[in-house]
Amino acid sequence: MSQAVTVENYHPCGAPQGLTWIKSSKSNMQHLDDSIGIALDGDSILIGITTDPSQVPLTATRTKLKALIEGAKAGEFDHLV
Repeated sequence: MSQAVTVENYHPCGAPQGLTWIKSSKSNMQHLDDSIGIALDGDSILIGITTDPSQVPLTATRTKLKALIEGAKAGEFDHLV
């Protein structure tokens, strides 16, 4: 099983300072220029592009993120990659 990677020095526009951002170890191993990072801010999940701190991150609930992850695991988005 892969382990998520902590994103160092990522402070996106509009997000609180001091959050711990993580991204998939798969994106790190593939050397992708645009990696998606996720951070927990209270009850909210923030999703941002870790190579572009000028973009305001998307905010979601745990329930919405869970539905997205379950859909991805079921292959519902495979045709996009």
